[in-house]
Amino acid sequence: MTRLPVTDSTPDAKFRNAVALWLVFITVNIIINGTVPFMLGADMRAWTTSTAKSLLYPLLLYGGIFLVVPLLLVKGSGTIKKPTFLIPLIVALVSIELWHVLRGIGTLVIAVLAYLHVRFDLSELGFRSRGWKGDVLAIIIPAALSLLPLLFRGSPLTFTPGKALLGGIDRLFFNPASSVENLFYFGFMTDRLSYKTGRVGTPLLIATMYTVHEMTNPEYWYSGMSFAFVFVGILIFASLYLWRRSAIVIWVADGLRWIVSLLF
Repeated sequence: MTRLPVTDSTPDAKFRNAVALWLVFITVNIIINGTVPFMLGADMRAWTTSTAKSLLYPLLLYGGIFLVVPLLLVKGSGTIKKPTFLIPLIVALVSIELWHVLRGIGTLVIAVLAYLHVRFDLSELGFRSRGWKGDVLAIIIPAALSLLPLLFRGSPLTFTPGKALLGGIDRLFFNPASSVENLFYFGFMTDRLSYKTGRVGTPLLIATMYTVHEMTNPEYWYSGMSFAFVFVGILIFASLYLWRRSAIVIWVADGLRWIVSLLF
C-alpha cells in the first residue's frame, strides 16, 4: 500500500490519501472486530462487549485514524508537533480513550477541535460556512426526514422530550465516536473523494464505504441494525455536505436528527 505523505497539497494526492487511509481503516477495523471469525460462524458477543475491545478500538480507530491522521495530512507534522497543538490533541485522545468509563469526558474532543480551529484554522476539514440560511436548511432536512417513519406507525405516540434532549446531548457532546466520525467521513473523506467522483458519485461511494464499515462489526448484526437505512442516511448527509462543505453543519444536523427521532 502506498505510504501516506506528511501532507496532501494537490487534488490527486488528496484523493489517493483518502482512499489509502480508508483501506487502512477498514483493514484494522476487520481485525479488531473479529469480522472473519464472525463470518465463519464464531460467536463474537463476548469479544464485542469486552473491556479490551472498548479500550483498543477508540484509541486506534477513532483517535488515530479518524482524528490524528487527517489532522496530520492537513496541517503537517511541523504544526502537529507544536506544544500548543500537540498537548490539546493528546487531551482529545485521552478523552476518546476514556469516554466509555467517564461518559462526559467526550465533550473535551469538541472543545479541543474548536480550539484548534481558532488557533490553527481547520477550514480544510469542514470548519466553515457558506451562509447561515443554507446551513440552517441543511440542518433541518435530516430532522424533518426522521419524522417520516412516524406516519407508518400504528401504535399511539408518546411524547418524550426529556429522553430526546438527553439523547441529543449524548450524541453531540458525550460520544466522540459521533464527532470524529463526522470529521473523518465528511470533512475529510467526502471532501477529498469529490475531486474525482463528483457530486453524484461521491455520496454513493461514501454511503457504501460507511455501510461496509458498519457491516464489519458483529455487534450491529446481533442488534438487528438496518444497513439499508444506514446507507440512505449517509447518502443524504454526504449530499448535504457537498452542498454546504461544512462538517459542523453535518454534526449539528446529526444531533438534531437524533433529538427529533427520540421525541416520540
